[in-house]
This record gives sequence, C-alpha cells and structure tokens, in this order.
Amino acid sequence: MDRKMLINGKFVDAADGRVRQSTNPLNGEVLGSYPVATRADVEAALDAAQAGQKVWAAMSVNQRNSVLLKAADLFDQYADELAEMQCREMAKPIMMCKGEVAEVAPLFRSCVAGITHNHGEVFPNNDAAGELGDLAVTVTEPLGVVACIGPFNFPVSTLTFKTAPALTMGNAIIIKAPSDVSLTVLRYAEILNQAGFPDGVVQAISGPGSTTGEWLIDTPKINAIGLTGSTAVGSHMMEVAGKYFHRVLLELGGNDAVIITADANLEQAVGESMCRFVNNGQVCCTTKRFLVHNSIKSKYIEMLAGAVSGFKLGDPMDPANDMGPLVSENAAKGVEAQINHTIAQGAKLVCGGKRDGAFITPTVLDCTRKMDVAKDLEIFGPVWSVIGYDTEDEAVEIANQSSYGLNGGVIAGTLEHGISLAKKVEAGTVVCNGASLWRRDTAPFGGYKSSGMGREGVLDLLKEYSQRKTLVIKGV
Repeated sequence: MDRKMLINGKFVDAADGRVRQSTNPLNGEVLGSYPVATRADVEAALDAAQAGQKVWAAMSVNQRNSVLLKAADLFDQYADELAEMQCREMAKPIMMCKGEVAEVAPLFRSCVAGITHNHGEVFPNNDAAGELGDLAVTVTEPLGVVACIGPFNFPVSTLTFKTAPALTMGNAIIIKAPSDVSLTVLRYAEILNQAGFPDGVVQAISGPGSTTGEWLIDTPKINAIGLTGSTAVGSHMMEVAGKYFHRVLLELGGNDAVIITADANLEQAVGESMCRFVNNGQVCCTTKRFLVHNSIKSKYIEMLAGAVSGFKLGDPMDPANDMGPLVSENAAKGVEAQINHTIAQGAKLVCGGKRDGAFITPTVLDCTRKMDVAKDLEIFGPVWSVIGYDTEDEAVEIANQSSYGLNGGVIAGTLEHGISLAKKVEAGTVVCNGASLWRRDTAPFGGYKSSGMGREGVLDLLKEYSQRKTLVIKGV
C-alpha cells in the first residue's frame, strides 16, 4: 500500500526520499509508507498548479464536464477498494466506509449538473428611455489555485466537497493529505487523476500540517483554501491567509447539542442519541451534548446506558461489529483524558470510561451546565454527555453557551413544539424531531460562530470557488 505524491502529472517521492509509515489502529500493522514533502516539493506543486490551471480554465465547460463525469465513474469503479483502504487505515467500520465512499461520485455529478445551469444574470438600465442604455451581465471565472485540506474522519467524502466544486469551476487543486489517512487520500488522488486532467490540475502532497500544510497556504501562489479541521487550525489559517487575501472556506469544530423536552418520546430520543457511535464518535456534526429535561433525565440515562452497553466493539472490517478503535492510540488517550477531566469536575460516570489501546468503551456521563464539556470541550469519541435542565429557556441557554454552532437538534412531543425551539438554537443546521447528525450535498452546510465560515452545499460551493465578474456594454 505504499503511495507517492502527485505533482505535475507524475507520481513522485519526496525530494530527499523521506517517508512515514501508516499503521492500522486496530493492531499496529504497518500498512505502507507515504512521502514527507520538502519545501521544494511544495513549491513544485504550486508552480505546476499555476500553469495547469490556465490550461484547464481555457477548456470549455462541456470539455471539463466530460473529465469530471469520467472521474465520477472511476470512483464508482474503485469504491470497494477505497472503502477497504480507509477501514484499515483509520478503523471506521467497513459499512460506514462503504457509505462514505458511495457519496463521492454523486458529488461530482451534482457539481456538473450545477455548472450546466449556471447562466449568469442580466441587469438592464431601467432608467433608459426608448433604448436599453447600459447593459450589464455577470459571468463566473475561476479563482485560480485551491488548497484542499480535508479531515481524517471523512477523508474522501468531505474532501470531495472541496475538490469537485473547485475543479468544476475551472480551478486547479492541491490536496494536502491528512497524516492519519495519507495512503487513502493519495489513492483518491490517483483515481481522480486517472480521469484525464491536464498536468498540474490535480495534485496531492503529504506530510505534517505544521510544515507541509504551512508551506502550502503561506504563499501568494494559491488563491483559496478549503479546510475541514479543528477551530484552532482554522483560526491559524485565517491569520496566514489574511496576508494574501486568499478566499477561505472553513468547516471547523462543533459541540452540538440536542434538546430533549419533557414531552418527548423517550424511545425515539434514545434511538436518535445512537448517532454518537457513528464513526466511533469521530464526527464534527454529531450530537455531543444531550440536554434532557430533569423530569425524564433519570429514565433517559437508564435507557441510554442500556443501549450503548450493547454495542459490539472489534475489528472494523467485520460488519457484525458496531464500533472499532479510534484513529490512533494517541487520539484515544486524548479522549480518556477528557473523560477523566470531566469526572474530576464532578460528572458521574454512568458506564464505560475505559481505554484499551485505541479503543474507548462507549461512555455515558451525567454532567452539569457549568462543566467544560457543556461549553467548548469537544470530545471526539464515543462519549454521551447528558446535562439536565428545568425550563426550556434554560435549555436554549445551555445549547447556545458554546462558542461552537455547527449543528443542533430538538426532540419534542410535537413538531410545532420542536420548530419553536429550533429557531432559537444558534447553529448552521438544526434538526427538528431528531439529533444533530444531518448533512445533504444539496443543502447548505456550515457553522455559526467558531464552527467556521461559508456554506458547503453544491450550489453554494460553485459560488465559493469562483469569481463573479460584471461585464458592462455601454450605450446599447
């Protein structure tokens, strides 16, 4: 499974030959190696992207679309291979990997459909008498070169929300592979390149974010950055990008809350709460804070603990298992420390709370609104933080006391009741009648506050990765 970087249409090692190994979080098995890019490698990719982008942008929309549709077909063709690689490299359960990879091809096709109907606007001079006067029309143009930086937890689908629209609008892209899943992402780049893009249009580099990622964004040779990652990384990117006025699209952290009201159906509420186990708890827009009315909190916790204790942990390649390990043992140690920190602040450990290598047992914590986990402590693992409240105004206050605002949810006795509360939650997406785990490629997706800027729905993305120019014809 050794992989190379893709620079200017060629698969290359790092200039100095340095590599890192990628291992299976389940058992430490070495899966393969990937290059650690040098500064010279990054500069070569940047220069090639600038040249390749001009060739790609000069092609007609229909010519570009044919390449993009071929890419979609290739991702369908290699779906099983890509899913198995991802499962082994990051330990996401295999059926979830298959579901994620299946989203890639439709995203490319949706972007092609979107650009096909991008007709621009016309602005006549309504003050002119007996003639059109000045006539203005809008056209879209590429931004140039886009740095596409995806996360480890959804390494192909979330990345495609950057690559597909950027390419569709005539930009060149440079993919920065996440260190935890570099083999999978470099293979993604190989498949994408196989569609027949001109040299330099699709490139992929690998190495630490602190060096490789920094060199990629701290330069005037790119025009935009698409990032899904932590809020801390996003904040730093904003600082760096500000020097160059790069277009920045950020999808960052979240500490999503679901409000479960006194009249909610408890079985439904517990069922919706199972969203927390998806991808072993490593999802930015899944519910992490469960705000439950105190009149039903004890019963909810009892039912929740019974449900999560039944999860089957094991090899993520086995579809019979519900959960695998986290992406690394270091990640699991971090979650273990966060659990212990929350207990030290006074939380009651209801169940779980144990670590075995990279595994974390499903954990339920009985918390209060004053604890860090009820505000900005985002636990990226299978941990249910339950927080009681007495009034619905208090529930909304707790939901909004976090500096994050990605997704949210409300589970109430009636839809009208849920909608009335959902309107008060400060988040980019709020689910009525369910928990917060929801995303569709056609709907705007992104956060309030520290959860990011911009929106990742297909039509939104085509605008984000392009410039609008107004052409004026005088005296018509």
